[in-house]
Amino acid sequence: MHTLLIDVSVFDAGAWRQVVQAGAMPRLRRLLRLAAHRDVEAPTADSQPAWLSPAERWMGRAFGLHDPLSGQAAEQFPWGALAALAAGLQPAGRAWGVALPVHLMLGRDRLQLADPAALQLQPQEEQALLDAVLPLLDEQDWTLRIAQPGCWLLGHRSLQRVRTADSLRAVGRNAADWMPGGEDAAPWRRLLTEIQMVWLAHPVNEARQQAGLPEVNSLWLHGCGEWPGTPTSPFVDDARAALPGPGSSCGWLRALGLALPALPPAAQAGTLRVLQPGVQDAADAGTACARLDEQAEAALRQALREQARARLVLAGERGWVELELRRAGGWRVWRDSASRSLLAAI
Repeated sequence: MHTLLIDVSVFDAGAWRQVVQAGAMPRLRRLLRLAAHRDVEAPTADSQPAWLSPAERWMGRAFGLHDPLSGQAAEQFPWGALAALAAGLQPAGRAWGVALPVHLMLGRDRLQLADPAALQLQPQEEQALLDAVLPLLDEQDWTLRIAQPGCWLLGHRSLQRVRTADSLRAVGRNAADWMPGGEDAAPWRRLLTEIQMVWLAHPVNEARQQAGLPEVNSLWLHGCGEWPGTPTSPFVDDARAALPGPGSSCGWLRALGLALPALPPAAQAGTLRVLQPGVQDAADAGTACARLDEQAEAALRQALREQARARLVLAGERGWVELELRRAGGWRVWRDSASRSLLAAI
């Protein structure tokens, strides 16, 4: 089955509701008349935002990662371990995380994370920054590899239970609220402080400052842990629906893009396409949603031409909804007000 995941978590819940109430995404709303509910994420009583975004929680469910006690999707997804295994890096007693080179800045009243995709970091700059901190890593038995431009993999035994959030959840918000947490994060915080000191006056950053570019002064860590067992993928790699790569602000999606070509597909694996507005789109949600509406309609109509049914996952800042569209199912009882309510619910 074709799966289309629409992740609009870059918009805060209030801004998203305003756009939906203003009549955004009319093409998608019309297609929702073909939809039947498959599943919806159960609301939680916890008022604090979860470390994983709803899109990540749905992906954890698709990969079969569940909390053994509650049966719910796990609150951490080991994206780093998934990408590391796909890259042929042996666990060797290590947990892994995705590490993005970033620019952090202290604002008036909060810590701000610049969009990682806007760094325009060149390969030779990345290699020079990595080489400068290798002695620190070797001393403390850390492993750091450049998986693709702007996306690194970090390995260490202490990362097993470090709680983290994707960079996309921190950009435009107070980044201090999304820094790695938990007692097990202490070794990482110590190492990061040392890395920041090495990079403070590094020639790469001095040259970037002179060129008017933001310096690379930190690493954003996400997706820590070990993968339980041998991973298989619920999705097959499809060149037509290539996932966002180096130009994406999202660490988990880049890790998934690294892993899919190398992972063996599970039984009945289908194709996956992800539509996700960029950080810059948050400033003009109306225009971004109009573009997203066109892309969603084209993707769903193509999916229904190729197969009798398609899966649609809508994920926002608060939760996700999974729907099934059937080519021969006929129009259902969805009205415009109902489809707006469904979109606003995420």
